[in-house]
Amino acid sequence: MRILGRAELEPLLAPRDVIEALAAAFRHYARGAVTVPPRTALPVGDEGLLLVMPAGAPEPGAPGGGSLGTKLVTFYPGNRERGHPTHLATYVLMEAGTGRPLALLEATYLTGLRTGATSALAARYLARPDSRAIACFGTSVQAGHQLRCLAAVLPLERASVVGRDDARARRFAQHMQETLGITVDVARDPGAAVAGADVVTCATTSPVPLFHGDRLRPGSHVDAVGAFRPGERELDTATLRRARVVVESYAGVLQEAGDLMIPLAEGAIGRDHVKAELAELASGTRPGRTSPGEITLFKSVGFALEDLAAARLAYERAVASGAGVEVAL
Repeated sequence: MRILGRAELEPLLAPRDVIEALAAAFRHYARGAVTVPPRTALPVGDEGLLLVMPAGAPEPGAPGGGSLGTKLVTFYPGNRERGHPTHLATYVLMEAGTGRPLALLEATYLTGLRTGATSALAARYLARPDSRAIACFGTSVQAGHQLRCLAAVLPLERASVVGRDDARARRFAQHMQETLGITVDVARDPGAAVAGADVVTCATTSPVPLFHGDRLRPGSHVDAVGAFRPGERELDTATLRRARVVVESYAGVLQEAGDLMIPLAEGAIGRDHVKAELAELASGTRPGRTSPGEITLFKSVGFALEDLAAARLAYERAVASGAGVEVAL
């Protein structure tokens, strides 16, 4: 088994390469070549959560040439105060034909990158191709992945960061400006940031809406990755009503995302308001953006297909380059 830590993964996985791997994976999923069962959620104590996320691509032509894997991910919102990431994860990659373990990967970084890459893949179909201004809600590691990956597919020139802690927001903005080579500032008014944005990305742990949907301008695209539990939402009902909605997967989002479940339960929108899942856009069976002035929305909660595709890509590159450490179990 090959052990791959974050230090090994970072040089192996560029955003554009992960985006392409995910595009192929979603196309294979659309034709039934990948099995992704619902993830298992286990509450731990008063605040913790353990998620188990398996996926299998048994066909030789599927992503990874026939691979199998599962991610173990924990979510502890209090970890920020403890100096630890709120999400921690490990991935076990196996050979589909034999069950032989191939690799153990540090998956906190993997999760962050594949989440950003999934948003970027969706933005290819949903954002206006000339999108240059982005409003970023959140100053977490995940928010950084969102910006990095969206910048890989859109001609971004400036970003406005909205955060609860002003000092943290300033540090994050400075870091992202240096990383992306674009102008990044801290927004004092969330509504103004939204009104001036071509793309709005939300990567927070907020349980309540971050902005008023009536501030979204025509032609904008909203990307929401933070809320993943039925009672929590980053987006208000007005945003959902105004937007053409695409989800990561019907099964996951419609059972876990309060952003959709709450307005559905209220009767504010119907099930037909969700126009497509990402695999249908990637395979060309359903359209993404249908007009320049349309407001679009992509909602994700995490999908094990993405982990499998990213882990397999990392493993293949590690084998080719000799990265990581081989151990006998």
